[in-house]
Amino acid sequence: MAMYHLSVGFVSRSTGRSSVQSAAYITGEQLHESRRDLNVNYQNRHSDIAFTTTLAPEQAPQAFHQATVWDLFENFEDEYAYKRYKTDETRENYLNSAQTAQTIVVALPRELSVEVCNELITQFAKDRFVSRGLVVTFAMHDDEGNPHAHLQISRRSVNEAGEISWAKDRDICSKKELLITRKLWADLTNQYLEREGYEARITQMSFADLGIQLEPTQHRG
Repeated sequence: MAMYHLSVGFVSRSTGRSSVQSAAYITGEQLHESRRDLNVNYQNRHSDIAFTTTLAPEQAPQAFHQATVWDLFENFEDEYAYKRYKTDETRENYLNSAQTAQTIVVALPRELSVEVCNELITQFAKDRFVSRGLVVTFAMHDDEGNPHAHLQISRRSVNEAGEISWAKDRDICSKKELLITRKLWADLTNQYLEREGYEARITQMSFADLGIQLEPTQHRG
């Protein structure tokens, strides 16, 4: 049965993670992080990944259209730190805490085939993020009874010259824009459900928003 779920997070160096590690995990690939000389290999979990791809704006060089792009974004944060901050302390603070990607996890309707889910996620990523010049790596995990997708979105866009932008896209992470993101996912999912002949629909609205008076229950387990 179709259900709504969309959660947002971030990849931050303050947790010891990099966007290279995160991308390797969600795609089930082996990637190399050159700044720390790390080989990250999650190929052993590739069996539950139905598909994966990396999307970038048209002006982006070919290297931005594959998962290895996250090594470029990680290195750019170091370059930014050395150009932007003048003291060792402020530079080190940034290098150790830089936020390098936004992440989104969405539940996928079990009614839709893997191929249709691929269409849905691709349209969502292009309409919401790639249209802003951002790079998106996503993967569908076809867990039994729990199909879902992971999206990793760059914090910086690719400008018209095909270069990583100096400024981060902070607006897309704002509460106002998150509400737009959440609604777009519901609207697109419902369009695909209708197109495929299903009556099921989802909504981003909470029970309170819908005027449904339900008391939360205590989880037992």
